[in-house]
Amino acid sequence: MAGRHKAQRESLVVIKTTELKGDLVKNCRRVYVRQIVRPNVKFPILHKRIRPEARYKSVFQANRPVLNA
Repeated sequence: MAGRHKAQRESLVVIKTTELKGDLVKNCRRVYVRQIVRPNVKFPILHKRIRPEARYKSVFQANRPVLNA
């Protein structure tokens, strides 16, 4: 949806999810959906976020900045 309609990622809201059973390629009507429901399809990781470990996170800064220059 974000790629097709140029919507921002943050503004999308998931309303409902369902699990499809049976032959997904035959049950899907749209061609662009059929190409992603094939078995063993892989998606590239475009942006991998490096998340800090919990022991390095802190609520407050350790040192106050020096504003006098």
